[in-house]
Amino acid sequence: MMRLFVAIDINNQTVRSKLKRFQEELESSGADLKLVELDNLHLTLRFIGEVKDSIVPTIANKLSTITGNGFRIHLTGTGAFPNMDYPRVVWVGMGEGSNEAAAFRDAVNEALSDIVGKDSDEFSPHITMARVKSGRNKAKLIQAINEWQEADFGWQDVNSIKLKKSTLTPRGPIYEDIYEVRLG
Repeated sequence: MMRLFVAIDINNQTVRSKLKRFQEELESSGADLKLVELDNLHLTLRFIGEVKDSIVPTIANKLSTITGNGFRIHLTGTGAFPNMDYPRVVWVGMGEGSNEAAAFRDAVNEALSDIVGKDSDEFSPHITMARVKSGRNKAKLIQAINEWQEADFGWQDVNSIKLKKSTLTPRGPIYEDIYEVRLG
C-alpha cells in the first residue's frame, strides 16, 4: 500500500526563506509544534490516501491526461485551522493564482474520480507550516500568527503538479515524487 497525494511544490528559494522566518517566529513562541520541513512545503491539490501499489501506474496514467498552462501563485497571509481560538494547523494562504490552483484541483478530481472517487472537501488553498500538538503557549502562538497575518511571502511559479508518496515515520513524513505532470 502507498499513501498518495497530488501537490504543487514550493521551491522558490526567496519564498522559502520568508516561510522559514515565519516558522522561526512560530517556534520562538514556545508553543508545542511540529514544523513542516522546508523541503516538504507544498500546496495539496488532492489527498488520495492509501492505495494498492498495483493501481499507482493507473493513477499516473490518468494524471497524464491533465493539460494546462503554468501559472503563478502569490503566498500571502497566515492563519490557523480550524480557527484562531483553537489552532491545530498553522498555514500560509494564497492570493492570486488560487483560481488556477482550484481549476487544476478540479482537473485532478475529474481524472481520478473513477479510480479513487471525488474529493468533496471544500478547496482552501494553503501551505501547512506547522501542526499544533498541545495548547502550551497558545496565546503567544496566536500572537505570532497574527503578527504575520498580512505578510507577503512572495510569488511562486507553478510549472508542474506532482503525484507524491508519503511515508509516515516517527520523525515526520518522507515525501517522494512518483509522477510529474509538466504544465505548458
